[in-house]
Amino acid sequence: MMKKRVFLQIEGMHCADCPQHLKEVLGKIDGVEELEIPDWRSKRATLVLSKELNIEIILKAMEKHGYHGTVVSQQEIETKNATAEKDYDLLIIGGGSAAFAAAIKASELGAKVGIVESHTIGGTCVNVGCVPSKFLIRAAEIYHWAAHPRFDGLKSNAVSLNWPELINQKERLVSSLRQAKYIHLLDVYPQISMLQGEAKFAEANRLIVGDKSYSSRKIIIATGSSPSVPPIPGLKEVGYLDSSSALSLKALPSTLAVIGGGAIGLELGQMFSRFGVKVVLLEALPSIVMSEEPEIRDSLKRYLEEEGIQIYTHTQILNVEKTTNKRNRIYIQKEDKVIPVEVDQILVATGRVPNTSGLGLEKAAVKVGNRREVVVDASLRTTNPDIYAAGDCAGLPQFVYVSAYTGGIAAENALSGKSRVVDLTSLPRVTFTDPQIASVGLTEEAAKKAGLCTMVAVLPIKEVPKAIISLDTRGLVKLVAEENTGRLLGAHILASAAGDFIQEAVLALRHGLTIYDIIEAFHPYLTMAEALKLAALTFKKDVGQLSCCAT
Repeated sequence: MMKKRVFLQIEGMHCADCPQHLKEVLGKIDGVEELEIPDWRSKRATLVLSKELNIEIILKAMEKHGYHGTVVSQQEIETKNATAEKDYDLLIIGGGSAAFAAAIKASELGAKVGIVESHTIGGTCVNVGCVPSKFLIRAAEIYHWAAHPRFDGLKSNAVSLNWPELINQKERLVSSLRQAKYIHLLDVYPQISMLQGEAKFAEANRLIVGDKSYSSRKIIIATGSSPSVPPIPGLKEVGYLDSSSALSLKALPSTLAVIGGGAIGLELGQMFSRFGVKVVLLEALPSIVMSEEPEIRDSLKRYLEEEGIQIYTHTQILNVEKTTNKRNRIYIQKEDKVIPVEVDQILVATGRVPNTSGLGLEKAAVKVGNRREVVVDASLRTTNPDIYAAGDCAGLPQFVYVSAYTGGIAAENALSGKSRVVDLTSLPRVTFTDPQIASVGLTEEAAKKAGLCTMVAVLPIKEVPKAIISLDTRGLVKLVAEENTGRLLGAHILASAAGDFIQEAVLALRHGLTIYDIIEAFHPYLTMAEALKLAALTFKKDVGQLSCCAT
């Protein structure tokens, strides 16, 4: 016997009682066999109807009670499929951090799990992202400071650079971590199996992988993202590097143009510069790292320029062409001038886009947004109630710890029926330049836009004893707090190893602590953690007039 599953978008639900009211109205209609409304904010409903029931009867009944329904999609289903045993409890498309976090959580809940991966297991982070880039960034830092010692008794002693050997070591590290943190887990969790191949939806609860078909109670999309490429005339023809291929170059270029002044562009631009490459950085926006506080943006730009990186902001790239000597010439417009820039290689670092093409999402009634991201609600459910999405492909902040966090939530919600909500209010971010940027919470501008009465303190890192004795006083700490209560709203750091001591501010934001809580806590002397306490003291005192450890 055939039935039909209908997905509706509903306007007119304004409170928590509306779903129950709608269920009572529609439940009285003969032929409505199942009805699910996640909550009033979702504006969605899923109905299973007898094939004979005309959907217009449902829509008219809704209109009569003040609700307007629009059919998103509908599909025929066989009654026997509703009770037939599925191949899996949970199928996960993707094999990166979000996928494995989801798989581990699902296995802990007793589920039979299948991970579908078409490429290398481990995803972006371990293979071509965080792990290899931070390895090379750290190597570049050691290489740079060996040639530029800060201490009088240490003379410059440039370390010899063997780039191919460094790349080989990077590959061994990546392989080791991929084996330990991904492949090995398939033995640790026997409920998880690996399906190799491209996944496409055949219908809502069925995937085609290669030439085989698999059914599942629930499905999670965790396909990650890929480097975005801007539509610059001539760019594809001359060729370019992205953030993945740049980490596997066989030889270093003499000159490099980095397109993009966000975190990835700055990290890799400084890394290559420190390895002896002449770097030009091109940014269309008025400043680099525009999401950060202006004091941090301006200071970091100055430090990078002091190291020899040429930075153009507020520029437009007109086109790219090959020169007669096989170099790449980029024409940029800055104000009313057209400036040619010639380099050996071009690195595009203009962000990443979700990997959602080719999945056949329309067959499963899963909607995507303007940036090709899978549309999800606060509990990571898509427009199909049996399908969830996690990580980069869902348009979430592109950090591996966000992917892992959301993967676990998606699995728990999918299998247990819970509606755990994603909470990113105390989400930190770190940019691995030297000095590093570490931020959490609201900027001063964002706090004002939110209508909050704020007070701000800015502490130069030169006031931090650990920085003084380390002879590295670059940077600052900026704290944003609520004026009446002192509640911390945001912390923004530019300093050596800033990412290693941002966590105190993360916990303060998570638990609603104040600057006074930070001041009253013990902070070990001659650690960079003191910077947060000194910044908090700066709201009321001139810390330059205090003795060591004084409060």
